[in-house]
Amino acid sequence: MWRNLVNTGIVCLLLGGAVSCGRTDVYNEFNTLPKNGWFKRDVQRFTPEVPDTVNRYDVYLSLRHNGDYTYRNLWLFVSYNDEDGVLKTDTVNCELADEFGRWSGGGWGSYYQQEVLLNNDFRFSGEKEHVFTVQQAMRDDRIRGIADVGIRIVPHEEK
Repeated sequence: MWRNLVNTGIVCLLLGGAVSCGRTDVYNEFNTLPKNGWFKRDVQRFTPEVPDTVNRYDVYLSLRHNGDYTYRNLWLFVSYNDEDGVLKTDTVNCELADEFGRWSGGGWGSYYQQEVLLNNDFRFSGEKEHVFTVQQAMRDDRIRGIADVGIRIVPHEEK
Protein backbone atom coordinates (compact mmCIF):
# COMPACT_ATOMS: atom_id res chain seq x y z
CA MET A 1 0.00 0.00 0.00
CA TRP A 2 2.82 2.42 0.88
CA ARG A 3 4.44 1.75 -2.50
CA ASN A 4 1.16 2.58 -4.30
CA LEU A 5 0.95 5.92 -2.50
CA VAL A 6 4.54 6.78 -3.38
CA ASN A 7 4.00 5.81 -7.03
CA THR A 8 0.80 7.84 -7.20
CA GLY A 9 2.61 10.84 -5.73
CA ILE A 10 5.43 10.57 -8.28
CA VAL A 11 2.95 10.34 -11.16
CA CYS A 12 1.10 13.43 -9.88
CA LEU A 13 4.36 15.40 -9.66
CA LEU A 14 5.37 14.41 -13.18
CA LEU A 15 1.97 15.32 -14.61
CA GLY A 16 2.02 18.64 -12.76
CA GLY A 17 5.47 19.39 -14.16
CA ALA A 18 4.40 18.51 -17.69
CA VAL A 19 1.34 20.77 -17.48
CA SER A 20 3.31 23.71 -16.05
CA CYS A 21 5.89 23.42 -18.84
CA GLY A 22 3.10 24.03 -21.35
CA ARG A 23 2.55 27.66 -20.28
CA THR A 24 2.57 30.02 -23.20
CA ASP A 25 3.59 33.24 -21.45
CA VAL A 26 5.42 35.58 -23.78
CA TYR A 27 6.33 37.76 -20.80
CA ASN A 28 5.74 37.43 -17.07
CA GLU A 29 7.62 39.74 -14.69
CA PHE A 30 6.99 41.11 -11.21
CA ASN A 31 8.53 44.09 -9.44
CA THR A 32 8.73 43.81 -5.66
CA LEU A 33 7.56 46.95 -3.89
CA PRO A 34 9.19 48.38 -0.75
CA LYS A 35 7.88 47.02 2.55
CA ASN A 36 7.35 50.55 3.85
CA GLY A 37 4.83 51.26 1.07
CA TRP A 38 4.34 52.21 -2.56
CA PHE A 39 4.77 55.94 -3.08
CA LYS A 40 2.77 57.74 -5.78
CA ARG A 41 5.91 58.86 -7.57
CA ASP A 42 7.39 55.33 -7.71
CA VAL A 43 6.62 54.20 -11.26
CA GLN A 44 7.01 50.49 -11.94
CA ARG A 45 8.55 49.85 -15.37
CA PHE A 46 8.35 46.69 -17.50
CA THR A 47 10.16 46.20 -20.82
CA PRO A 48 9.13 43.00 -22.62
CA GLU A 49 10.94 42.02 -25.79
CA VAL A 50 8.75 42.38 -28.87
CA PRO A 51 7.99 38.87 -30.16
CA ASP A 52 6.32 40.09 -33.38
CA THR A 53 4.05 42.83 -34.68
CA VAL A 54 1.51 40.57 -36.37
CA ASN A 55 -0.08 38.38 -33.71
CA ARG A 56 -2.50 39.51 -31.01
CA TYR A 57 -1.84 39.15 -27.30
CA ASP A 58 -3.69 39.36 -24.00
CA VAL A 59 -2.04 41.69 -21.47
CA TYR A 60 -2.70 41.19 -17.76
CA LEU A 61 -1.81 43.29 -14.76
CA SER A 62 -0.82 41.03 -11.84
CA LEU A 63 -0.95 42.05 -8.19
CA ARG A 64 0.19 40.39 -4.99
CA HIS A 65 -1.03 41.87 -1.72
CA ASN A 66 -1.42 40.97 1.93
CA GLY A 67 -3.88 41.74 4.69
CA ASP A 68 -2.09 45.01 5.52
CA TYR A 69 -3.80 46.61 2.51
CA THR A 70 -6.62 48.65 4.05
CA TYR A 71 -8.83 49.30 1.03
CA ARG A 72 -11.25 47.26 -1.07
CA ASN A 73 -9.81 48.40 -4.39
CA LEU A 74 -6.63 49.81 -5.89
CA TRP A 75 -6.57 52.51 -8.55
CA LEU A 76 -3.63 52.46 -10.96
CA PHE A 77 -2.38 54.43 -13.97
CA VAL A 78 -1.11 52.01 -16.62
CA SER A 79 0.68 53.36 -19.72
CA TYR A 80 1.94 51.64 -22.86
CA ASN A 81 2.25 52.22 -26.60
CA ASP A 82 -0.49 50.81 -28.82
CA GLU A 83 0.17 49.16 -32.18
CA ASP A 84 0.47 52.59 -33.87
CA GLY A 85 3.13 53.66 -31.36
CA VAL A 86 0.75 56.10 -29.63
CA LEU A 87 1.11 56.32 -25.85
CA LYS A 88 -2.06 55.08 -24.16
CA THR A 89 -2.76 55.63 -20.47
CA ASP A 90 -5.58 53.79 -18.69
CA THR A 91 -6.92 54.35 -15.21
CA VAL A 92 -7.51 50.85 -13.87
CA ASN A 93 -9.69 49.97 -10.89
CA CYS A 94 -8.54 46.68 -9.34
CA GLU A 95 -11.16 45.31 -6.96
CA LEU A 96 -9.23 43.29 -4.41
CA ALA A 97 -12.08 42.50 -1.99
CA ASP A 98 -15.85 42.16 -2.06
CA GLU A 99 -18.28 44.35 -0.09
CA PHE A 100 -17.84 42.06 2.95
CA GLY A 101 -14.05 42.39 2.98
CA ARG A 102 -13.27 38.93 1.58
CA TRP A 103 -10.16 39.03 -0.58
CA SER A 104 -10.55 38.09 -4.25
CA GLY A 105 -8.06 36.07 -6.24
CA GLY A 106 -5.97 33.11 -5.19
CA GLY A 107 -3.95 33.08 -2.04
CA TRP A 108 -1.33 31.27 -0.06
CA GLY A 109 -0.44 32.12 3.50
CA SER A 110 -1.17 35.78 4.08
CA TYR A 111 -0.63 36.76 0.41
CA TYR A 112 -3.20 36.97 -2.38
CA GLN A 113 -2.63 37.21 -6.12
CA GLN A 114 -5.02 38.62 -8.65
CA GLU A 115 -4.89 39.46 -12.35
CA VAL A 116 -6.76 42.13 -14.25
CA LEU A 117 -7.11 41.95 -18.04
CA LEU A 118 -5.77 45.18 -19.50
CA ASN A 119 -6.08 44.43 -23.21
CA ASN A 120 -7.29 41.31 -25.05
CA ASP A 121 -6.46 42.53 -28.56
CA PHE A 122 -2.96 43.91 -28.10
CA ARG A 123 -0.44 44.13 -30.92
CA PHE A 124 3.12 45.30 -30.41
CA SER A 125 4.23 48.35 -32.34
CA GLY A 126 7.34 48.25 -34.52
CA GLU A 127 9.47 49.88 -31.82
CA LYS A 128 12.53 47.97 -30.62
CA GLU A 129 11.71 48.43 -26.94
CA HIS A 130 8.21 48.35 -25.58
CA VAL A 131 7.54 49.84 -22.14
CA PHE A 132 4.66 49.32 -19.72
CA THR A 133 4.49 51.58 -16.68
CA VAL A 134 2.30 51.17 -13.60
CA GLN A 135 1.79 53.88 -10.99
CA GLN A 136 -0.52 53.84 -8.00
CA ALA A 137 -3.32 56.41 -8.21
CA MET A 138 -4.78 56.28 -4.72
CA ARG A 139 -5.46 59.43 -2.66
CA ASP A 140 -2.77 58.45 -0.16
CA ASP A 141 0.80 59.33 -1.11
CA ARG A 142 1.95 55.97 0.24
CA ILE A 143 -0.03 52.74 0.38
CA ARG A 144 0.97 49.62 2.30
CA GLY A 145 0.14 45.99 1.71
CA ILE A 146 0.82 45.74 -2.03
CA ALA A 147 3.81 43.40 -2.24
CA ASP A 148 4.38 42.94 -5.99
CA VAL A 149 3.05 44.30 -9.25
CA GLY A 150 3.60 42.61 -12.59
CA ILE A 151 2.74 42.34 -16.26
CA ARG A 152 1.90 39.05 -17.98
CA ILE A 153 1.51 38.73 -21.75
CA VAL A 154 0.12 35.63 -23.45
CA PRO A 155 -0.88 34.85 -27.04
CA HIS A 156 -4.54 35.71 -27.66
CA GLU A 157 -6.84 32.72 -28.02
CA GLU A 158 -10.35 32.97 -29.44
CA LYS A 159 -12.88 31.55 -27.02
